[in-house]
Amino acid sequence: MKIKAEQVVTYLQDHVKFFNDHPKLARELKIPTDSGVAVSLVEFQLRKLREHIQLLERENDHMIETARINSVLFEKTRTLVLSLLNASDLDDLSVVLDEKLANGFDIPILRLLLSDQFNVPNSIALIEPIKAQELKEGGNLAYAIADKEPWVGRLTADRRKQLFGKESKAIESCATLALIRGHTYGLLALGHPDATHFQSSQDTLFLEHIGEALAMILPRLLNQDD
Repeated sequence: MKIKAEQVVTYLQDHVKFFNDHPKLARELKIPTDSGVAVSLVEFQLRKLREHIQLLERENDHMIETARINSVLFEKTRTLVLSLLNASDLDDLSVVLDEKLANGFDIPILRLLLSDQFNVPNSIALIEPIKAQELKEGGNLAYAIADKEPWVGRLTADRRKQLFGKESKAIESCATLALIRGHTYGLLALGHPDATHFQSSQDTLFLEHIGEALAMILPRLLNQDD
C-alpha cells in the first residue's frame, strides 16, 4: 500500500515524540536546501529557527523605529498646536505656520487659502484669500473640500497650480486639509519636491489634528462668530 505524504504529516503531528523514540533516524535524515546541499533534520531545524529569530528581530526593530518616529511627530504636533492656540491674529498665525509647521516638519511650500467671505488681507506671508465660490460645488477647489479628511498624494499640474500658483512646478507630492468648523474657512495646502513625501497610503492622524486645531482658532482670528 502506497502511503501518501499527507498521511505521513498527520502521523507525525499525532506522534510528536516520534523522533525522540528514533534519534538515529533524526540524525540520518537529509533535507535538501535551496543551495542543493542536503542537511540533517537537526541542522535544518536550527536554520529555520535562526531565520525566524532574524525575522522577529527585524519586526522588533521596525516597531521601535515606528514608535520613535511617532513620538517625534507627536511632540512636533503638540508644539505646533499650542503655538496655534496662542496666535492673536493672522500675522501671528503666519509666523507659527512658517516656524512650527513648514520648518518643523520640513515642508518647503505651504499655503493657507482662506475664503474671501472673511476679511483676509492679501499681504500676509503664506496666507492668501481665495474666492468663496472656488470652494463650493463646481468650484476649482471643491474637490479638496468635499472630503473633510486630509488628502495626500500626487495631483495633476492644473490642480497643483490652483493650490500653489507659481511654486507648483517644484512640487511632486502634496497634502490638503479642509478647514471646516461650522463654516468653510478654506484649506491648508502642503507641498514637497519629493514624490514620496506625501503618499496616499500614509497615516493622516497627525494631519487631522493639525487641521482640527487650525479650524478651531480661525473663527477667533477672522472675527467670525460661530
